[in-house]
Amino acid sequence: MGPVRIPGSKSVTNRALLLAALAPGTSELRGGLEAEDTRWMRQALRGLGFHLEERDGLWSLEGGRKPHAERPLWLGASGTTLRFLLPWLALSAGSPIRLEGDPRLFERPLGPLLDPLQALGAKWLPDATGAWLQPTLTAPRHLDLQVDARLSSQFLSGLALAAAALPDASHLTWSKVASPSYLVLTTQWLGRFGCAAELESGSWRIPGGALGPQVLALPGDWSAAAAFLAAAAATGKRIRVGPLDREDSQGDRAMLSILEAAGCDIRWVEPQVVELAGPLLRGLDADLTDCPDLGPVLSALAALAPAPSELRGLQTLPHKECDRLVASAELVRWLGGQAEVIGDHTLRVRPGTPSRVRGAYDPRNDHRMAFAAALGGLRWGGELQDPQCVAKTFPGFWEVWQGMLGC
Repeated sequence: MGPVRIPGSKSVTNRALLLAALAPGTSELRGGLEAEDTRWMRQALRGLGFHLEERDGLWSLEGGRKPHAERPLWLGASGTTLRFLLPWLALSAGSPIRLEGDPRLFERPLGPLLDPLQALGAKWLPDATGAWLQPTLTAPRHLDLQVDARLSSQFLSGLALAAAALPDASHLTWSKVASPSYLVLTTQWLGRFGCAAELESGSWRIPGGALGPQVLALPGDWSAAAAFLAAAAATGKRIRVGPLDREDSQGDRAMLSILEAAGCDIRWVEPQVVELAGPLLRGLDADLTDCPDLGPVLSALAALAPAPSELRGLQTLPHKECDRLVASAELVRWLGGQAEVIGDHTLRVRPGTPSRVRGAYDPRNDHRMAFAAALGGLRWGGELQDPQCVAKTFPGFWEVWQGMLGC
């Protein structure tokens, strides 16, 4: 059987789309993720007046104009879309903009991103269905900001992307940051659009006026690959997954080292195809500070492991599409294991056997919880409520999953 084919990376796709809008000229992107989160970003850019053409997997976007919206922008449940667009619009839009989306989108933290923007003169006026954003009267030539990034690295990434479109060099600083690997990813993609940003511990220098249009192929999603790699670890099968970039800055690439440390065999069989063979020989022991999105899938895998596991660095999970820390512990128990949540950052798991009456697992409208439940179901079976919530990042997940199983 050929390799499991995974879609493009959401994290990369939304960064690349925004950078293509910021860079004066026409950029072409191939291999971008076709899913709800990236559809909301593309729809928002069109609503802001940008011409974006899609044909045979190639997206062509004419960038460099001032954003302006005549009607509300609907952002669905896409946190990256909101947090990446918000700084740019606050600094560059020509008139107030109405932002709307799923209720959970505006329940997730925004204060540390809004604070520096409001200090620059922007205004955020939330209500029951979204918010009005009033941009600054005059766009600054650069940013020099101390940012509270403890809850999300997306606050810093959004500001860095916006800063790259300003005339002069900007400087961002912070004391602590959640998921710092995503800052490396943002730096990598700034560089691919001509902005040689310099990232150091607690400091980011972003040159201004350097962005240019590009023709780029976007990489596959390590987050999407994680469930399939974990399936090999859980079942003892040998599974190939691609296309993946082995030099990628995506934090979820750590899945390979985590599974290798637990006894799995890994090798690259083609430049963009990795093969993993299980089974797990021991429990999982991992710090997920750089890759918290792996938390749900690894929690499910820990419930199927041959020994107890400990997952650390989970402090951002309560602020995701759902409270993934609580939901992951619930999933472990649904799979018959014991889950102990320590503080807001650690999950200890003891594997077990499921009870006879479990009911259907509720993924809480969260795509990553659905991926994790699918993994758990390989061993114990079980029904899943709302399986189509996977459409947020991987609309074809169930077809690919059944193909992996040979169904």
